[in-house]
Amino acid sequence: MKLEDALRKIRLLRAVKQENGASEAEVVSAANLVQSLMDRFAVRPEDAAPVRPPIFRMSWVYWEQLCNEYGLELKRFGKRGSARIGSDRLVLMRLETGEWRVQRSAHGLDETIAHDRGVETLRIYLNHHASRIYSLARKGPEVYRSR
Repeated sequence: MKLEDALRKIRLLRAVKQENGASEAEVVSAANLVQSLMDRFAVRPEDAAPVRPPIFRMSWVYWEQLCNEYGLELKRFGKRGSARIGSDRLVLMRLETGEWRVQRSAHGLDETIAHDRGVETLRIYLNHHASRIYSLARKGPEVYRSR
């Protein structure tokens, strides 16, 4: 690996943040890798400063995992996704921005009742407004879908 490769990787790893959808463990691992690369290649912090704002592309894996924890079925089309909470609420997600909003349908009208950005903020919302589904046979949450 060359110094240029190490600098590129350091810049990319610094973009791994919880606001961008990474878990706490992924953030810690990325920080440890950054420190190891900087030590190994004697990179000063000012040398590894981002040249331009980093682009972090999320994947649907984070959103699917979150929906599975609460027994929600994620439907997606392109860079947009949705999951139904109960019979009257719908979570709408945009992959490219990480934004989500919850809409409630009542009497033919859609009302936005919550909105924010990031997987972790949606997890906080679901903790208060949806229930997790657990299985006694397995460790951790499991999705239940009626037939």
